[in-house]
Amino acid sequence: MSISLADSAVAVTLSIGSWGGQKLDRIATDKVNTDSQASSDASKVTKNLVAGSVALKNIKKYESKVRARSIYLTSPWGESERICPTSSLMDHKHEIGTLCKHIWDGMRDKFLMTDYPDIKRNAYMNLGSMYDPTDYPTVEEIADKFYFRLIYKPLASDWRIDLPAQQVEELKLELESEYQTRTQNLVQEQCDRVGDLVRSMTNKLGIEVDDEGRDKEGRKTRWYDSFITNATDLCDLLVHLNVTKDPKIDQMRLDLRNAVQGVSVDALKLPTNHNTRADMKDKLDNILAKYAL
Repeated sequence: MSISLADSAVAVTLSIGSWGGQKLDRIATDKVNTDSQASSDASKVTKNLVAGSVALKNIKKYESKVRARSIYLTSPWGESERICPTSSLMDHKHEIGTLCKHIWDGMRDKFLMTDYPDIKRNAYMNLGSMYDPTDYPTVEEIADKFYFRLIYKPLASDWRIDLPAQQVEELKLELESEYQTRTQNLVQEQCDRVGDLVRSMTNKLGIEVDDEGRDKEGRKTRWYDSFITNATDLCDLLVHLNVTKDPKIDQMRLDLRNAVQGVSVDALKLPTNHNTRADMKDKLDNILAKYAL
């Protein structure tokens, strides 16, 4: 691993969890398998203990949103870890920590104090003959199922271990090879981000419309501010994510910014501005070709 990478990034792991809200119904499972003349392990019936409520489902969706945001702000590193640039570490910690705290102090507390009592009260109606009051944990037990952990740790390794020098050297070489592979994957992921975004932009810019803004099927193309801001936000983020200082990533970022600079969404959605859309598409197509994205 290069010294620059160890100095410019840290490994980050985000773990978020909450109560599952499900329970295996052994009686219903046995009945389904028996009625189907199937073996006892052919199927399983799982009860949704929160049937009739979307409160827990909304928490799960929010958890996914937090994970997605953390992934966007970082780069891949190994199976479960991500790399967070030291230049944006405090921003990452503040933003993700704030989002997680909203689950902990806001959504969790509302679920425990308001939603869960209602769910238990209506469970016999929503579950019918599958209802079993013993399936429902106490509020305290459910509270313990909610957690979030945001852990940062350095990338540098300490090899002061009690092994023969040759074995230590072999371990160092193996780790160096693994770090090189991870670093290559990190750079490739950043190229993929740019490629995916640019392709989506060129696809939209390539839709032929008449002077009233309608395509061949008579549908109007909708334009949103995010069409431009997604590109500029990615350019800003790549300043930090490019922890290897790869010149290709830097130039790609500059090319993308130049392609969208000075053009507003209002100008793009004006039906008669065919040349404006074509000019931006040409610049973006050139990025795809130049970097083989």
